[in-house]
Amino acid sequence: MMKCEWCKIVFPIVIVVLIVGIFSYQFIDPAPPKTIKIATGKADGSYYHFATIYHNLLKKEKFDLQLIPTAGSVEALSMLENGEVDVAFVQGGTAKKQDLKNLMSLCSIYFEPLWIFHRKSEHFKYLYELKGKNIYIGGVGSGTRTLAKVLLKENNIDETNTNFVNLKNQTPKMALKNGKVDATFSVISASSPKIQALLSDNKLELFSFKRANAYSKRFSYLSALSLGEGVVNLEKNIPSVDKTLLGTTATLVANKTLHPDLIRLLLKIAKKVHSPSSIFSVQNQFPTYKYTQIPMSSDAKNYLLKGDSFLEKIFPFWIASMIDRLAILIIPLLTLLFPLLKGAMPLYRWRVRSKVYKWYKILHEIDSRLKNTDKKELARTKIDLLKILDEIQKETKIPLSYMGEYYDLKVHANLILGKIEKLLEK
Repeated sequence: MMKCEWCKIVFPIVIVVLIVGIFSYQFIDPAPPKTIKIATGKADGSYYHFATIYHNLLKKEKFDLQLIPTAGSVEALSMLENGEVDVAFVQGGTAKKQDLKNLMSLCSIYFEPLWIFHRKSEHFKYLYELKGKNIYIGGVGSGTRTLAKVLLKENNIDETNTNFVNLKNQTPKMALKNGKVDATFSVISASSPKIQALLSDNKLELFSFKRANAYSKRFSYLSALSLGEGVVNLEKNIPSVDKTLLGTTATLVANKTLHPDLIRLLLKIAKKVHSPSSIFSVQNQFPTYKYTQIPMSSDAKNYLLKGDSFLEKIFPFWIASMIDRLAILIIPLLTLLFPLLKGAMPLYRWRVRSKVYKWYKILHEIDSRLKNTDKKELARTKIDLLKILDEIQKETKIPLSYMGEYYDLKVHANLILGKIEKLLEK
């Protein structure tokens, strides 16, 4: 019986909650897609290597990162613009003005030095001295080529006065040594075997930028980087003297349609991967909102400044994301449920007591007319009261916590019965 009473009270509350829930659900953001496509550059490059690490970490968060190799940053930006991928590793300085409209930077993840090598027999101190030479500035579609052209243009060097050589079957090192080129440009990690091989060759020289600060002032995405003597290899003392390089940054770029939850997730992964120190950065310098050419996502910058939310610190990302999205549903429901549940107990108490109180009304009516009733009517009233007592016994089912009131009712009924019997004896 008690359960039935609760059902009568809870059922309307459930209906109201469902109506509010259905209405609130219309405003809940859709869940982020479980599959993310990322443009990675060449399969043997640093970007692809880091994308593989991202893939493994995202798999633990129940997301699938699909790696899409590209010829370089230019192609990656094009694929982003066309919606063929969701995210891309992009070299700073490779974006054009038209790329800024639909794309956003999520973060810079590490410095990428521009390595310019030449033969030691050639003594280049400034970039303008490369005018009229044979130089390799990277493959078509690569970020190196785009950046090199920008810097060379500042020194009045282009295809009209200098030979930009394409290397097909030769490595930059081989082309330098056999004289096919006078200088090579590469934007790549210091740990790359290709750079290690070039640095280790005593017939080749690493170009040191005398005006690195001037370039960094002109282009916000460039930084002057210091490569100290012996930093690369202490035993072999590579480099043999301090060098100043010009560096851009590897940037994580996304289409503006990327789900906000995926922005936070990718930055969470980027923190794990890129926060350690390196030759050119200190601990926790990356990822950062600095050094970006493409404007930053406001969501990304907010995350980089504030870090994980309270929920993300406690739960796995997919759970925290779900709770956060459902907050718009949970908050109004809790706001509604609190007063409803608060009023449910008094309502339940009233319903239980009403089962007792309805008999008191009948007893009061009987008691109030006893003085003016003859013995024949009193006899009928006694019979009616006995029936009422029997009905109270059979029909009045209430919880144990309210039994005191039930027994009070029976006592009062019996008192009236005793009064009737005394009147009949007179």
